[in-house]
Amino acid sequence: MTIEPIGYIVLLLGALSVVYGARFAIGILCLSTLFGAAAALQLPALGGGSIQPSHLLVLFFVATALLRPVETQAALASIAYPSPGFWFAVYILFSAVSAFFLPRIFAGATLVYSSARDASGTMSTVASPLAPGSSNFTQAVYLLGDLACFAVVSGLARLGYARLIARNLIMTAMACLVLALVDIGAFMTDQAELLDFIRNANYTMHTAETISGFKRIVGSFPEASSYGSAALVFFSFTLLLWLERFPSRLTGLATLSIGTTIILCTSTTAYIGCLFVLCLVVLFSLKRLHGGRGTAPYATFLVVTLFMVPCTIVALMLIPDAWNSVTDLTSITFADKLQSQSGEERTAWNTLALVSFVETATFGAGLGTVRASSFIAALLSNVGLSGTVLFAVFLYSLLMAAGRHKSGAREDRSIGIAAVLASIAQITSATISGSSTDLGLLFSITAGLATGCLDRPYVLPRRAARSLTSPYPLEASASLMKTPMVSAR
Repeated sequence: MTIEPIGYIVLLLGALSVVYGARFAIGILCLSTLFGAAAALQLPALGGGSIQPSHLLVLFFVATALLRPVETQAALASIAYPSPGFWFAVYILFSAVSAFFLPRIFAGATLVYSSARDASGTMSTVASPLAPGSSNFTQAVYLLGDLACFAVVSGLARLGYARLIARNLIMTAMACLVLALVDIGAFMTDQAELLDFIRNANYTMHTAETISGFKRIVGSFPEASSYGSAALVFFSFTLLLWLERFPSRLTGLATLSIGTTIILCTSTTAYIGCLFVLCLVVLFSLKRLHGGRGTAPYATFLVVTLFMVPCTIVALMLIPDAWNSVTDLTSITFADKLQSQSGEERTAWNTLALVSFVETATFGAGLGTVRASSFIAALLSNVGLSGTVLFAVFLYSLLMAAGRHKSGAREDRSIGIAAVLASIAQITSATISGSSTDLGLLFSITAGLATGCLDRPYVLPRRAARSLTSPYPLEASASLMKTPMVSAR
């Protein structure tokens, strides 16, 4: 194991998180999700794998909660039946078990594009017989980390930290914008090597590509689609918070600026995902206005999307040079995408993944065994029909929680619905181009926030609260003082 220079910074921040508690830890964790091209640790023994800063910080984030009994019990309560967290936990545990048994049961039964890396750190481009590999272990660890992150965030939200987490996500969105501008500036000044210290992971980097004269924005991620997927999450979250009049002046600015970078990032994944999210928000806005619960921002949003955008497109058509640039970009990112080498490779991955799903009798080949290019194909081929159904039940329970949450603080409901939309945005992006079943820590944060906000506030029974002897009682007590006194489930 090798510790990279950025790894020492992460270890220091992790130690400070344990000392200063959840308020510090959640902000650092949110910011760390932006560094998708960075490696805090290098693991040559596991095929040259890289541990990202966010995954390393999760250990400290969970330790922060474990040292504070109130937060620990709230985290455990957040994955108790019948909350959405219960089904998420069942899905994760089932996936982790499948990683050990299924690759051995179905060894040699089908051909797969493996998710494992060789000694040089690259993935094979040739299909090989199904067999256990190092990726079975690593992806199981990642998913268990996702579950721990989900539980702690959900527990904190139920303890009264929802606004704090939302504000940290807004600040992370602004940081995402700054990193995108730095990426563009470094490219234009031919100083891209200045960002090498946050692009040190053992991945293939596509940081200097252009399409039709447009620089593909990657920010602190390895490729444009990764940046576009992350930017779409922040755009979805801040957009709905702005519509709900969340008390932060940065929501509108973050929505507009991040939305602009999505347009300029030239990512097919981001474009399709953004169109889907906008359609959902339009339908939600119409429902809110029809029910008499809409506010002025909802009306403004509908005017802009249903009137101003078509007018802008017509205006561009009157400027031949601008319209030609737009049509060329659209043709490359949409019409010609499947005919490109990347499109053909991704089609082959999905095809063989679905074949392996059938040839393993719908049980799947085991978590981390099969590489695909769609979250749905990855689910079916890795964890089979059972794992796919478990994830679908989790998603359904999360959507139902958003639909039936009528009581409680209006602000918590707004944050919860915004987090649900952000989670849907991530699932949409992964469905288009996700290579595995791991949706990442950013999904765990938004889904955990949604679950915590849409559930009842958590407080300990008074007898248990009096018996606590935590060395860190003040932080949890301060949040509980703001929480309605209701019994825990």
